[in-house]
Amino acid sequence: MDVPEDQDVKLQRSSTDLLLNFRNSLPRYLWSSDSHGARRVRKVVRQTTTEDLLQLLRPFQEWPQLLDPQLSSLIPPLIDAFLDYLEGRSKEYQSVYRKNAASTLPLPRAICRLLYEFCKIRGVKVISRFFSNEPKYLEPMLDAFEQWNQTLHDPTSSCSKDHEPMVWEERYIMLYWLSHLLLTPFDLASITSASNSENVALPSGLNLPMALPLVAVRIISLAIRFIYSSSKERESSVALLARIALRPDMHRAGLLDTLVSWAQIQLMDHSSRPSITSIYAHVGLLSFIVRILNGGDTAFLAPILMPILQCIQKINGEETLSSKIITTSAVGRKLIIKIYRSISLVMLRTECNTSTSSNLEIIDPLLEEVIEHLLTSLADKDTPVRLAASKALSMIVLELEPSMAAEVVEAVVGNLEENVLWDSNLDTTCSLETNIRFSERDLTAVNPLRWHGLILTLSHLLYRRSPPPDQLPAILKFLLIALGFEQRSAAGNSVGASVRDAACFGIWSLARRYTTQELLRIRRTIIYVAADEQKPATVLQVLANHLLIAASLDASGNIRRGASAALQELVGRHPDTVTKGIDLVQVVDYHAVALRSRAMRKVALDASTLSYCYWTILLEGLLSRRGIGSLDTDSRRLAASTLGSIVIIEGRKGIELSVSRLLSGIDSVKNRDAKRRHGLLLGLEAIVEVARSLNSPEYKSSIAHTLFSLWKIFQPEGLLTAKDFTLSVHRPELTAEAACSLIFALSSMSHDTLNTLTILKPSPGIVLRCVQLVKLSLARTEDVVVACSSKAAGGLFNLLDDLNRDKIVKAWIEELQVEKPGGLRAGKGSGLLAALGAVFHLYSAFSLLGQSILDTLLLFTTANTSIEARIVALKSLTVGVIASNVMHESIAQALLNCLCDYTNDQRGDVGSLVRIEALGAVSAAWQQGLLHDDSVLTHSLIAKTCSLAVEKLDKVRFEAWRCLRNMRDLFENERLSLGEFSDMSSSEYYLQMLSLSSIDWISTSLLEGYVTSAGIGSDSVLRASRAAFVMHAEELNDSDLAILCTSLISILESGTCGERLAIPVLEFCTFLFDAGILERLVSGCERFSWHSFAISTKKIHYKSGNIHRLRTAIDVYTGLAAVPDMSQHIADRLFSFLSHPFPKIRNDSADALYILTENPALTTVDWSKPPKDLKKSVAMAQNAFQIVL
Repeated sequence: MDVPEDQDVKLQRSSTDLLLNFRNSLPRYLWSSDSHGARRVRKVVRQTTTEDLLQLLRPFQEWPQLLDPQLSSLIPPLIDAFLDYLEGRSKEYQSVYRKNAASTLPLPRAICRLLYEFCKIRGVKVISRFFSNEPKYLEPMLDAFEQWNQTLHDPTSSCSKDHEPMVWEERYIMLYWLSHLLLTPFDLASITSASNSENVALPSGLNLPMALPLVAVRIISLAIRFIYSSSKERESSVALLARIALRPDMHRAGLLDTLVSWAQIQLMDHSSRPSITSIYAHVGLLSFIVRILNGGDTAFLAPILMPILQCIQKINGEETLSSKIITTSAVGRKLIIKIYRSISLVMLRTECNTSTSSNLEIIDPLLEEVIEHLLTSLADKDTPVRLAASKALSMIVLELEPSMAAEVVEAVVGNLEENVLWDSNLDTTCSLETNIRFSERDLTAVNPLRWHGLILTLSHLLYRRSPPPDQLPAILKFLLIALGFEQRSAAGNSVGASVRDAACFGIWSLARRYTTQELLRIRRTIIYVAADEQKPATVLQVLANHLLIAASLDASGNIRRGASAALQELVGRHPDTVTKGIDLVQVVDYHAVALRSRAMRKVALDASTLSYCYWTILLEGLLSRRGIGSLDTDSRRLAASTLGSIVIIEGRKGIELSVSRLLSGIDSVKNRDAKRRHGLLLGLEAIVEVARSLNSPEYKSSIAHTLFSLWKIFQPEGLLTAKDFTLSVHRPELTAEAACSLIFALSSMSHDTLNTLTILKPSPGIVLRCVQLVKLSLARTEDVVVACSSKAAGGLFNLLDDLNRDKIVKAWIEELQVEKPGGLRAGKGSGLLAALGAVFHLYSAFSLLGQSILDTLLLFTTANTSIEARIVALKSLTVGVIASNVMHESIAQALLNCLCDYTNDQRGDVGSLVRIEALGAVSAAWQQGLLHDDSVLTHSLIAKTCSLAVEKLDKVRFEAWRCLRNMRDLFENERLSLGEFSDMSSSEYYLQMLSLSSIDWISTSLLEGYVTSAGIGSDSVLRASRAAFVMHAEELNDSDLAILCTSLISILESGTCGERLAIPVLEFCTFLFDAGILERLVSGCERFSWHSFAISTKKIHYKSGNIHRLRTAIDVYTGLAAVPDMSQHIADRLFSFLSHPFPKIRNDSADALYILTENPALTTVDWSKPPKDLKKSVAMAQNAFQIVL
């Protein structure tokens, strides 16, 4: 999948600044100064500051290694601050929690959140190394945990529900820290505990040894309490419980046997109502057993191995409620596998030390049972289970005897051979090895989940160098098959990426663990390859070829990067064995293959130039399902484009070979396999387009003849039928796109060679057949098909005689005229409109047929047509009429009407699509020199473009700005300059656009667009545009400001001020009053008419039922009331609003009158009452106002 930018590279560049900001923020964040200037740890920190620090760390989740050099300077300050708080301010934690809980955090909580973020990014094993392990902190940490985690009730709170002040991040970090402190070499009995043993709660059924010290009992109680938790602290509590159980002094006291026995009893509860029914409790207990088995000495574990194994066997074999809870959970099954693995490893290592016949009789059947269970788990539906089973199997095989290990590897390989089919029939005249090489494997019948587990197992075995070199050929064969594994689910989603990812890991492990000589001994002939024909390839070269295919053509970014890493390992570990290996690794860079478009267009192209063997293998890949045979439409288009660029590298040989392969594929493709045919036709089109760029004599002879043979695809009795362009089950949109693209390429090539190779002109029958297919494609409504079919029509018209051209054009025009313009909905007829624009250049604008085409296109730009038809008609005017240097007054008027299209429907402002297309047409007309006159219509087009450059919609504003940049010479003549801006929503941009208001014929139109941004735009646009207007107004004198404001008010008086502009203008005028801009015109400025302003405002809201319009009018009246000569007139209007039917209007007018009259009686009246009940209050308010006057 493509992304806008390579995030890894971006993070690598910014990582230094991010970590520097984090490190510099820590001292001020953790410490403060007391009254004496001494440093003291803070009691609380701001929650927003903590979140800012977390935001600095979160980008490193994708690349945690960038943190490693800085951890020694980032973690210790947090540890020191936590310990200082623990020693000096631990008792203040609870009071901190009760105060300002919403905006501040206790310092321990904030530190634990930061430490957990580090653990999440880099891993708890790495971060825990920085934890202090001084024994003196064990009891203070334990006391603080018990005190802070108590259930408290806030008596000042209105909520009666108790709450726990500690959050899970705190418990997670502190429990891990306690487990780290248990590494102390001193016996726990030497640590005194002031707590009372009666306050320690233990679960029922757990009878601890009597000799345990109190601090150990407290730790066990704490750990068991959270071992049942559903959150992350379960992991840390398991680590804590296992750590204390494995201590030598605790083992001597019998704690290990006690805890393991208790865990087994909990897991094997056979009652109908077991004591624990939560999956989290079972996961916690199983995790504890895994920790014990992984961390204990063999001498410690020997007595408990068989009881644990019997317990797990019963869980797997019985149908109790507890066993069902465990076996139906993926995490439970994964932990069972880990227990099997640990028990098997301990038994095998014990067998190596004490190999007796009695031990063998016990161990061998158990190992066979475990291995059988692991092989079965390789097909589990959950990925974590398969990962655990594959890793466990590889670790067990490493400890087995060579003969038994070889049998396990053979069993894995044998499972891979199940349900693998062959597409082609075997040739009895060839050897078995040759048939294997050139037959195509059919993997549709295999289980992709099982294949993932099996390939991952082989990869882990190779990583541990378990298989001997003589077993590598069989393993390598299936690794290469898995590298190209692909299956689709019923919904069409890919389910083969995990198998390919495991294959990349396997090849990487193979290259890393085995020597060059061991790999060179493998015969290449037993492996399916597409290798260099001139020089037999070694196995290492075969691996490099297949990794190149995966790194450049695979659909998954993870697979491309994994293949790149494996290729780098292969070339680096085995130098001088791969053709131009160093150059290949530099091209197939880990970062270069991140984007699929770059991997195909650049990486694959550059690699194909290194050697013919790479060109061959990439050609094979592009012709396969990874290229033009992909199920994804965009991938086929990208592969076809790349195919054309790669084919041309080998010149005539490459073109002939690829064309032959593509034609044979078209001949064999099924009618309903539209996707495959789509890719094949696009591949041919790409080759023709690239070949057209050649100017050598070789092209004009042999290559041209080869490519002109492609016209036979469109013979009247050829492979493409009318059903392929009409029946929905045949995916006609794909066939239409690809066929029209190829027709256009062939037509253009034929037109290019008419003067030199007239014999290569296609027959009239083929041309007319292509016209029929293009006509069927023009009936489609998809945008890509409309574009391709219209281009194909323009190309075919170059090969038709005048009589046929005129006949076809007349038929198209008549078909469009039969349909009423308003009836072309959902894109119907768009293809014909686009085709008329594509063929317009063949006719004179003054000819009868040329004028008919122009009139038809102009007809479909009117407001009574659908949006889709208007857009296509405008595109046709741009690429056909305007590109032919034709500009009439009717065309300019149509463009102006489209620039003013503000159609709205249920989709929103769909007229913006028309405005954007019209802006492109105006830009093209200006570049063609068709708008350089000083006519009124030209001025209107430019002024409207300026208006759209400051309107509220970002996409329209950007397109208008692009258009204005092309008109830079026009504004330089007016002594104005337009700078370059990357953000068309900044105040600097709006300020520059306001400078255009000094041009008389632009000013009013500019303000019409400006008020939409400054009146009702989005928050960012609103702020930027208003700030820019204030800055611009401050630079104007009162006379110029009056002229500008008069132009603004004239919008209200014009006929264009409808519902779209009325409210934005009033909103903006309200802002101008609030900002004090209009107050500058109150005294001494006769150019601005306040009376006209008031009359225009009244016309806007007169007899209006729009509440928003009425309320904004009241806001404007509030500002007008400050004008001395207008106060009486405005007051009368506001008093009239006191009797308005809408309560909100009455309330707003009362508020405005209170500001004007300061009459306290207005505040005592309930203006939400019916108007008839307010007549007396209105009369009293009016009388009071007259008395004041």
